Amino acid sequence: MQAIAEVVSATVSSLVAQSLPSTASGGSGGLSKPRFGSFLRVGSADKKTAIIAVVNDVLTGPIDGVHRPSAFGLSREELKAQQPQIFSLLRTDVHASIIGYIENGRAYQHLPPHPPEVHDFVYHATASDIERATSDFEFLRLLSQATVGSIDELLAAAIREAYQARRNDDAFLQQAGQAFSQLFRSDYERLVSVLKKIKPH
Repeated sequence: MQAIAEVVSATVSSLVAQSLPSTASGGSGGLSKPRFGSFLRVGSADKKTAIIAVVNDVLTGPIDGVHRPSAFGLSREELKAQQPQIFSLLRTDVHASIIGYIENGRAYQHLPPHPPEVHDFVYHATASDIERATSDFEFLRLLSQATVGSIDELLAAAIREAYQARRNDDAFLQQAGQAFSQLFRSDYERLVSVLKKIKPH
């Protein structure tokens, strides 16, 4: 499994990882950009603990305060042909909310006792990882407390990703709806809004 990013800062509830060059698309070397709401697995040095997190933002910008991007008025293909060096001056940071961890084969759906280590590698979570991390819906409560701008969008996106990992299991969606009704039992309008955002098909 190829690492998609490397941790550059972390707390027990969130992490930031810098994307690594991808060889998935014909060896072009572009940066890996995981989907909003997708699940990540962060491996530890001892390989006994894996932290599970959900992508809450992806930011691309200059690698430092000196090399700032400028508009060229060119298509991406023209930029690659005429100014290929500008892409090496960009970095992509992945921000993610931690929702649990797997230790010695057992999944825990609460915050880990320790944050990931800086320079730990980040991978796309497997379907098995996602199923274990979302086997009940406590992770929704953790996500709903994340300090990000689009909480409702994040909740809906995470459910869509978990639904796909379960090969479009409609029973899971029904259970998710019940969990949301408990989470937002005092805010009916927000409940309806989140449920409308899920739209798996």
